[in-house]
Amino acid sequence: MRYRLSVTDVLFNSFNYTLMVLLSFVFLYPFWYILILSLNEGLDTMRGGVFFWPRAFTLGNYRAIFNDALYRAFTVSVFRTVVGTVSSILVTAMVAYALSRKELMLRRFFTTVFFIIMIFSAGLIPYYLQVRNLGLMNNYLVFVLPSLFSVWNMIVMKTSFKRTIPESLIESARIDGSGHAGIFFKIVLPLSIPLLAALSLFTAVGHWNDWFTGVYYVTDRTKQPLQTYLHYVLNSVEATNVANAARMGMTEEQRLSMINPSAITTTSVKMATIMFTTAPILLIYPFVQRFFVKGVMIGSIKE
Repeated sequence: MRYRLSVTDVLFNSFNYTLMVLLSFVFLYPFWYILILSLNEGLDTMRGGVFFWPRAFTLGNYRAIFNDALYRAFTVSVFRTVVGTVSSILVTAMVAYALSRKELMLRRFFTTVFFIIMIFSAGLIPYYLQVRNLGLMNNYLVFVLPSLFSVWNMIVMKTSFKRTIPESLIESARIDGSGHAGIFFKIVLPLSIPLLAALSLFTAVGHWNDWFTGVYYVTDRTKQPLQTYLHYVLNSVEATNVANAARMGMTEEQRLSMINPSAITTTSVKMATIMFTTAPILLIYPFVQRFFVKGVMIGSIKE
């Protein structure tokens, strides 16, 4: 028996579908617009009228940005994203597990201290002085150590550990002779994979998109991440033509291999750089999407 929709249901569904299509277009079109501009000749783009597909297709914009400086910055970003995410999630999970145990002395005091730290900050100047006094200036560790612990992620993990991991399971492991380290690595972490995957995604995006650290704490251009390199490109007037692109690290072979070097403009180089720096982190989403919804919901309800 087929279920017949009422007029109200049809109108409601039509409104929902129309709204979702419009919202999808609004959210996706800016990214699509940047993509087509990066694949279109810069001089042709200046004429206007490029909205949905490239009118003068070219790969010269991407060839213009592929240089040694970009490769070094990309390597630094990959290093800080992988190492920073893994170390931050691991350290934060350890603290969260400790604070979730009732036998930990002064656990309420530590929780209060962490909460105050999350709300109040000393400011940029004391932070800069602390980074300098610790010898982290122009050091790769400046990308990892300051973000090694997240109070917000700790609160989410602690709540999840207390509500989703049965106390009887932990007691059984302790009866079998397992210590806290064994319980943490063999029980707590495996049972919290969806949560860890969701928080890892947030942490990785934060590391990948961070340009501030590279600008203020790393003056050595060879140690700056990709987003800092993008920051310089977007604020540089040296990307207006092929000669200035050579100052950004292009070789003679790269310039000669371009489809139309004279068509490269500041805008086209900017669009290509934005696409190159944005695409890698977008590729991570499909791999963690199946954990994402479940992970962010863990600990949100009591039963």
